[in-house]
Amino acid sequence: MGNAKVIEFPKERSFRKRLQDKAQEQKSVLVMSIASVALMTVFVNQWLVDNSDSAVGGRGNREIASFEPGAFARDVKWEHDIAQKLSAEKSSLVAALAEKPTLRDDLIFGYLEGKYGMNISGGKIQSLEFIDAQAGEKALEIQNKASFLKKYASAFGLNFVEVSPVTSADAGEQVFSLIDNSKTIVGQAHFAIDQEGRVHSLRFTQ
Repeated sequence: MGNAKVIEFPKERSFRKRLQDKAQEQKSVLVMSIASVALMTVFVNQWLVDNSDSAVGGRGNREIASFEPGAFARDVKWEHDIAQKLSAEKSSLVAALAEKPTLRDDLIFGYLEGKYGMNISGGKIQSLEFIDAQAGEKALEIQNKASFLKKYASAFGLNFVEVSPVTSADAGEQVFSLIDNSKTIVGQAHFAIDQEGRVHSLRFTQ
């Protein structure tokens, strides 16, 4: 357990507030990207104006500058390269904003509504702990715990396909055996519940 780490979410923030913050963060990134494009456009325009002015002879605007095909081709290529870079940055931004949530994201922020912190070790969830009690929130009721475990098996980082209830001597605990494809018990899930049937923690043992 030396490399275990606990990831807890702020107690005072509701699930809706977290979604609003995430949306605001995405909007901020988009605004920054648009601002960078606008700044680059101004820079390009200024560069073209400066080059146009410098191409005119010492006699002011009364004499038309000579046309240099080589310089014009370089300018077009430079502008084309800039446009490609801006397009690539825009595509990367769109991809980042449209990134699909993982099953673990759905577990923590969806099903569990962000009310539980994770204790992770070796890429596996060792336990889930209810953390929103001080914010006036209540722990969740998980009616069908076997289905819950099977649905989020890969999110827990565990390899099992079947779940079987186990009799527990503790009235405040419900235990389930986790079974893999070879019918071998690979671990157990321990739900700590209160008198109302609300789950205050879930821990896995082997």
